[in-house]
Amino acid sequence: MAKPEHVKRALEIFSDELSRMKNVVGLGRVPSEKSPGDWDLAVYVAKKIPEDLIKKADLVPKVLEIPGRGGSHKVNTQVIEQGVVELEKMEKL
Repeated sequence: MAKPEHVKRALEIFSDELSRMKNVVGLGRVPSEKSPGDWDLAVYVAKKIPEDLIKKADLVPKVLEIPGRGGSHKVNTQVIEQGVVELEKMEKL
């Protein structure tokens, strides 16, 4: 379904919108679980929450459509539980 360049374009188009969603801690590109050889847009969350407990505005779409020559391309998303992401203080050497 999606080649690496499709996922890269989807990140360019949707990263601001996805990053503003509650619980989202990062974005990336991962191999597709459903279609070997294809790629998905990874949405890393602090904790996975059942869909029925998430506000519609914070629900990650299962598929994103990006414009392309000759039509649009569909990019699947994968929601991956990452845990809380915090910056660590670095000790001076």
